[in-house]
Amino acid sequence: MRTCATMLTLFVASIALAQSEMPAAAPQDTPIAIVNARIDQAVSGTAPIARGHVVFDKGVIVSVGEGDPASLPANCQKIDGAGLTVLPGFVNTGSVLELVETLQVQATDDRVEFGAWRPEIRACVAVNPDSNLIPVARAGGVLTSCLFPQGGVVSGHASVMRLDGWTSEDQTISPRAGLVVQWPVSEPITAPWMDKSVEDQKRDGQRNMKEIDRFFDQAKAWADAHEADPKGTPGDLRFQNMVEVVRGREPVILTANSPGSIESAVLWAVRRGLKPVIWGGMGADQCVPLLKKHGVPVLVAGTHRLPRRSAGAIDDVYRLPARLYAEGIPFAIATGSDPANERHLPDHAATAVAYGLPPDAALRAITRDPATIMGVGARLGSIEAGKAATLQLVSGTPLEMTCEPLVAFIDGRRVDLGNHQTRLDAKYREKYRRMGKLPPVAKAAP
Repeated sequence: MRTCATMLTLFVASIALAQSEMPAAAPQDTPIAIVNARIDQAVSGTAPIARGHVVFDKGVIVSVGEGDPASLPANCQKIDGAGLTVLPGFVNTGSVLELVETLQVQATDDRVEFGAWRPEIRACVAVNPDSNLIPVARAGGVLTSCLFPQGGVVSGHASVMRLDGWTSEDQTISPRAGLVVQWPVSEPITAPWMDKSVEDQKRDGQRNMKEIDRFFDQAKAWADAHEADPKGTPGDLRFQNMVEVVRGREPVILTANSPGSIESAVLWAVRRGLKPVIWGGMGADQCVPLLKKHGVPVLVAGTHRLPRRSAGAIDDVYRLPARLYAEGIPFAIATGSDPANERHLPDHAATAVAYGLPPDAALRAITRDPATIMGVGARLGSIEAGKAATLQLVSGTPLEMTCEPLVAFIDGRRVDLGNHQTRLDAKYREKYRRMGKLPPVAKAAP
């Protein structure tokens, strides 16, 4: 009984921790101008503005430029950004933020639905908008996440979410950003933990590919029949949610982490007239001609990983973004880790810089490029007039570990950058203040 009571207490505590007490940000009600700041627009070929301004109203950027704005409305709120830098909000792809809260508690885990074929699933439907991990991600500058459902073979549709809002509907930017497919491993694994022979692995892989092909054949046949006779075609929720995919208008996001898997996935998608995106990407630098020929983007699932093969160099994954950049392959950098570590997205980009990726390309790889690949680049990812005012004012050099967001806006709404950890920090600073041992105070937000 005591053990059961303890487990119940832990379960209730974990659910309580999953409920953030922070309210959603209020809509922007007055124009805002950030002045005297360094501005990094994350636009290719555009140098940072050493001293400039950004003006936004009703959640949309209306002016960006050098020096002071020519004129401002009488009721405009001014923020002095002297010594600080304005950056776009970071965009993380392949995220499970809001889909899982506590990995040890099944009731908080909605990453995987039942069944192997689930194209009707949309990640945005399963999110927890009150997740206590959202403020943690925002504190790292991540203001937008593209959530990927997991498990099965056809996992469901990825959704692009803003990290602020009362409900999942408030947070949803794009409910269907791509259909996630877990592509079979085409190269046998010889690790000690693998209990299947090479022949069995090859046989399983070929069977799984045939099953995926058969499922997409059925989806295309349904789409063709429905287009020819909408009223006479029986409804099928699965295939209704695949029409845009089989027509090549919505991406198919293929999980692949070896050269063989990437090649087979791309060739399969091209043969079917699909629009492929590779998620994972290890070994993509060995598939450059194929990726370049078909313009296939790669979402690199983190740079803080070890090589998958003993023969690989220890720095292969660190250098992967630089190699893709040098070859002109469109790519983005993600964390590829659990949602509690989504805040480390800029650290993954910084690691790529240390191994050859230009700093401006690294910034675009976590802002403009993921937004573009996920189909929301027209409104997010860079600081340009007409785009959403989803941006941050940071101290320090961008992508350095000492760089800290001081102010952040999502669609013009100023969001709270505090979280459970910052409240604990304030608590114990007060404790040491009373003891006469006050630690240094962090720089206050403007």
